[in-house]
This record gives sequence, structure tokens and C-alpha cells, in this order.
Amino acid sequence: MKTIQFNVPAPKDRSVYVQEDRLDHFYPYLHRHEEYQIMWIVKGNGTLLVDDSFHTFKQDDVFLLGPNQAHVFKSTPSSATHEDVQSVSVFFNPKGSLSNMFNMPELSALLDFISKNARGFKVPDNYIARVKRRISILKDSHQMDQLMNFFYLLRALNQVSAELKPLSISAVNQHDEDGFLRINSVCKFIKDNYKNNITLEDAAGHANLTPQAFCRYFKKHTGLTLVTYINEIRIQEACKLLTAKRYESISLVAYNCGFNSITNFNRVFRFIVGQSPKEYFLKYSNSLYQ
Repeated sequence: MKTIQFNVPAPKDRSVYVQEDRLDHFYPYLHRHEEYQIMWIVKGNGTLLVDDSFHTFKQDDVFLLGPNQAHVFKSTPSSATHEDVQSVSVFFNPKGSLSNMFNMPELSALLDFISKNARGFKVPDNYIARVKRRISILKDSHQMDQLMNFFYLLRALNQVSAELKPLSISAVNQHDEDGFLRINSVCKFIKDNYKNNITLEDAAGHANLTPQAFCRYFKKHTGLTLVTYINEIRIQEACKLLTAKRYESISLVAYNCGFNSITNFNRVFRFIVGQSPKEYFLKYSNSLYQ
């Protein structure tokens, strides 16, 4: 599916753009944009595709989508009526007109938070009410009040950062050139060898670090442990094979993605994707091409 580079129609006199939609269906094309997007599903349900990952969504869910993450919200087929879906989106670009503010020492924690979450996340259900309230206040405010309420919204999200899980696997943050080149080399090594048994010693040796130093270094730059990252790479590849229909059985998909046990594959797949491989394939077939 081709990805459209989308230009958010933000007014030039706004640093933060709030968009409220009441439509028959969500924007139906896979697209990306430079801005971060916080999206509150006021009404509607279906499947969210982000890069190569799928997530179900329902009324009152809130997502953050990172810059240039390919995504599309596919509504569950129904007897659609006028204004069948509603959403509120908050678009912002920390490298645009907000850059000077984010570089203030008092806001460094918020800049660090959004930088670490460039792969997006879904707000945990326990915190939905608090975040919805902040989005509502932001939507109804203007000028300076809107900007202040935007930072209050980010602070509310930052307070639950420990419970957030990335929506997809993507490029790591480029904090510095040397660090980026090294971690990018390690990630490429893993992606090239995910079918094999990659040990901690293998990865650490590739980065010229001791195993203990590598664990700290890898977690700092990716937000994941080595085992979690390898599993997510393997499951990402499994999703591609399942949807490409290149294998006759789920067992063959598992073994060709580096898993030695179909039981372990099913367990890891369900933990990362939230459903079994069979359920994933059926949902892909029913939702993506409806």
C-alpha cells in the first residue's frame, strides 16, 4: 500500500493546531506527516495500522502518532450514517515554531518525553479520563491559553510514560551522530540476523561494548531490552509473511522468523500484537481491504 506524504493544513499563526472531525469515516489512505499527532477517538471503532503493526481502537481511545509514522484508521464496516465517526486531533512539531520553547530548561523533561516516544503509543485505559479532559480544555481555549494548555496536556502524558508501549518499531532517536551510527549499526546487525540465535555477547561484541555496558546503552537509545527488540523484529517480519501469504502454515512462518517453538511464537506474538497469529491474519484480511 502506497504511503501519502500529507501536509497538515495548520494555520501559520498557530504553533499547536487542533482539528475536530465529524465524518462518515476516518481518512481512508495510509499517510504520514512531519507533525506529531495526538488523536482522541470521540466516536468510532476499527483497526489502526501504524507502519507494519495493527491495533484495534474504540470510542474514547487516545493515541500519539510520531513524526512520519505511516498510519491509517480503518473503521469497522457498518451501516454508516452521516457523522458516523468523530475525533479530535492535536498536531505539533517540536522542530518548528515550538523549538525555542522546548529548548528552555524548564521544558527539557517534556522534550525528552516526546523524543523518546517518536514511535507513538496508546494512552492506558486508566488515564483516559484525565487525558480527555486536557484535550477538551485545549480544544476550547485560544491564543496563549491554548499554548499553555498544550503543555499541560504533555505533562499529563509524561506522568504515565513508564506505562507506555511503542505502537511500532522504527528508527531510534538521533541524540548524537556517533551514538546514532553505533546503535544504527547494531540494529542493522540484528535485522540482518534475526533468523539466527543472537546472544547478548554477539550484539555487545558488534558494538565493541561489554555485555553489561551494552545493556544500558541499548536500553537508553531504543527504550527496549535486547530480547524485546529481537522479538519485535521477528514478529514484525512474521506479520509481513502472514499478510503476504507466502507460507502455507503458521508454523513455517514461526520457524522462518527465528522461533524454535510454535508455542513460544504464539505466546510472543500475542504479547506484542495483542492477538494470535490467526486472529491477526483474519483481521488484516477483513479490515485492510474492506
